Amino acid sequence: MTTETLLIVLAVLALFLGLLAIRFHVGLSLMVAGLVGIVLMRGTDAAVSTVANQPFSVSADYSLTIIPLFILMGVFAVHARLAQAGFDLAARVLRRLPGGSALASLAGSGLFAAVTGSSVATVATMARVSTDAIVKAGHGIRLAAGVVCAGGTLGVLIPPSIVLVLYGVVTGESIGELLLAGLGPGLLTILLYGITIVLMVLVGRRRKARENAAPEREPAMAGGAPSAPSAPSAGADLPEAAEAIEPSEGTRQDRPDLFGFMLLVVIFMVSIGTIYLGVATATEAASFGAVSAFVILLIRTRPPRWARAIKESVTEAVGLTAMTFLLMAGAGVFTYFLALSGASTAVVDAVLAADLEPYVVLVLCLLLLLPLGMFLDGISMILVAAPLLHPILSGYGFEGLWLGVLIVKVAEMALITPPVGMNAFVYSGAVPEAGLGRVFRGIVPFIVADLVVVVLLILVPDIVTFIPELSSAK
Repeated sequence: MTTETLLIVLAVLALFLGLLAIRFHVGLSLMVAGLVGIVLMRGTDAAVSTVANQPFSVSADYSLTIIPLFILMGVFAVHARLAQAGFDLAARVLRRLPGGSALASLAGSGLFAAVTGSSVATVATMARVSTDAIVKAGHGIRLAAGVVCAGGTLGVLIPPSIVLVLYGVVTGESIGELLLAGLGPGLLTILLYGITIVLMVLVGRRRKARENAAPEREPAMAGGAPSAPSAPSAGADLPEAAEAIEPSEGTRQDRPDLFGFMLLVVIFMVSIGTIYLGVATATEAASFGAVSAFVILLIRTRPPRWARAIKESVTEAVGLTAMTFLLMAGAGVFTYFLALSGASTAVVDAVLAADLEPYVVLVLCLLLLLPLGMFLDGISMILVAAPLLHPILSGYGFEGLWLGVLIVKVAEMALITPPVGMNAFVYSGAVPEAGLGRVFRGIVPFIVADLVVVVLLILVPDIVTFIPELSSAK
């Protein structure tokens, strides 16, 4: 790579970051920066040709049909109130556990993230509702911030995951196997997040008990009457209130929608179960799932509202699909510029030529994802980083399926990692009284849980690969 080309690449990267800094749309930022780079290297005619051809060539791949189908399936399920049924059942089952409302909010955030495919959208949507419910149950706002921000990352691994689909499209890995490979790490993440919530609540209870006991002992030692414990300050982390509080917030949960939850399981089995059994490819399974969700929407909606429900669902699905494909088109133009300049090839060759220890390279590549979490959501990060990181790490002998799940997991982890986690900034904007510092303090325990998951995935690769190996996925 010549000095002139290097300067052009650096200028284009600076332009891209500058556009993101002024909150320009990520897909358009990628497209504009890539086009400027192509103009500088090959002239206006080449840039115009790229604009005319590249977005179509990126989005015309038949395998991408799975994206709008999975999005449509999720939107139909939401409008059929199946996600609400799952949330209500979780609230009912978990309410007697320490932090039951927080555990239910975690389940709700995970369901919404699986539908939208976007952690940032999940946080923006769930922040206010979940925070009010958790604080009403007697917990602190720090716990609410951690639950909402971390819960948004669950949808990246639990199928149907749009991020895993895009990783498979970008890298050529089997989409069906990637979706199945996300199940083990996703369930492990949910387990550790749940343990984290319970521990945070129990520690908060113990700390509050000590604070209440201290004022009672001091007057007794002085011979005076015991003074009443002081009221907690506004916004302080509160222990869980008496168990009577939680049932009051969920009297409608006395009769959970078990039928709706069973229908949600049916959709999951139709879409993901057929992939596992080898009955259908990933695209065929997505179509089965979308059709089954559509039928369930009609069953759960009164005939006079059919037209409205279908119109709202399709409109929402088209918007989410358009957003995803705009990101892909922008990333396609930007990736084409990097290939044209030789920058991506030069980086891959340089790293492979360095002959470092494989796991050193793995850790360094994963750490590169963390700063991206300040500017990009999970989909954007995968579209930008996967074409670069996958060839490097595959060249060091790492298995592609395991590598894909690990990269996607760390990419979503970057969205909650201080000081750059985008989810934290989105949450603090939606809940201004929380304050960014308090939000990050609430997130830290969940980052520790994520680190444990990542370490376990590295030490025990079978967590990723055992389900695909047992399946007959095509």
